[in-house]
Amino acid sequence: MTNTDFWKQIDSVISGGFTSEGLKMLDYYAELFIYGRLIYKRFSPFEQHGCATGGATHVIASLLAGAKARTDSGAAPYGNDFKREFQCGAQQAECIERWARLTNCWTDCVDKTLSHTLGEQIAEGGEPKSMTMAPPLTKPSDSIILSNLSSHSTASHSTTPISPKHG
Repeated sequence: MTNTDFWKQIDSVISGGFTSEGLKMLDYYAELFIYGRLIYKRFSPFEQHGCATGGATHVIASLLAGAKARTDSGAAPYGNDFKREFQCGAQQAECIERWARLTNCWTDCVDKTLSHTLGEQIAEGGEPKSMTMAPPLTKPSDSIILSNLSSHSTASHSTTPISPKHG
């Protein structure tokens, strides 16, 4: 399979509205990615490992974001047009949200859900948030740190970010 064929399949899954067949295909590609049989050229080996460690949900979200960035890459360089880059990011987010809702891995109102599940927020600085575990704990060491697994960049300088690994 060529890069073009791969991305056409991802695009058809998106444009087809994430049918059950399309969702199976995304799961299959996520499995290939996790086991190192599908290489995302945009990622360094370290980033590839980190994304795979995040699991299938993280991998699929990365592929969906990459598909949108690839689709827009022919129009104009992202670095030259902030508004275009912002619009691409919004489209990536919308695509990922549609998929996540269909697969029941979307959470509305994350902060409320976290507070209800983990207890009162005790600290926040920069990106991470610290929450006590419910019921409230007495030692600060019993808190957990939550942070974003990744942010998906809309700027992609590679026109062929995925290639199957042979061997």
